[in-house]
Amino acid sequence: MANRERRIERAEWLIQRDLREVADDLRSARLAAGLTLREVARALGVAPSTVLSWERARPPGARPEQIARHAAAVGLRARIKAYPDGDAIRDAPSARMISAFRSRLPLGHRFRPEVPVSSTPGDMRAWDGVLDLPGCTCGLEFVTRFHDCQAQLRAFELKLRDGSVDRLIIVVMATHANRRALSAARDIVAAAFPLATRQVMAALTAGRDPGGNGIVLLSLPRRDALAVTARA
Repeated sequence: MANRERRIERAEWLIQRDLREVADDLRSARLAAGLTLREVARALGVAPSTVLSWERARPPGARPEQIARHAAAVGLRARIKAYPDGDAIRDAPSARMISAFRSRLPLGHRFRPEVPVSSTPGDMRAWDGVLDLPGCTCGLEFVTRFHDCQAQLRAFELKLRDGSVDRLIIVVMATHANRRALSAARDIVAAAFPLATRQVMAALTAGRDPGGNGIVLLSLPRRDALAVTARA
């Protein structure tokens, strides 16, 4: 989890940097428009000292709606947008899935958790796990619940394209909802993940290259399955 914790700290630093840059933009736009602090403050219904503190990004800083109003007053439009930057932190259901999957593998199999997808600077993505087999490396992704099956599968394909593993195995919680999602995405599944559970697990337990990408439907012990369902 150390890599994920560093990513969270970096994200916090980046948003603070972005807010400082927005503050500089607000000040530059005000000066370019020939507006004084007092004029902007009057339009916003605040004190000039408040506008000054926002332009200098002083703690605690402006709230998002205040930034939007401030931007509009000086001829700008402020927006906040989130975008993909790596994988989400692992939750307890995913950890239980990984533990259950590993318990089905023979002793001696080398399983490495949280392996970076690539060494490209700025690429924060990581495989949930990597399984090292003789002459073959399998990237592993664990899905407790599909929220957009097609989009998630395509994202996994992009990781495979950009990474250095030989095979990609998607381990999916064997729920009715996930089965329906995979059925609806059968065209993508057939083309990109042709191997089924039995074929993949036979190869992995034998310690050999499965020969292709595949999807494993994983059934947990009832108690763990109920706990995962309750969290989903």
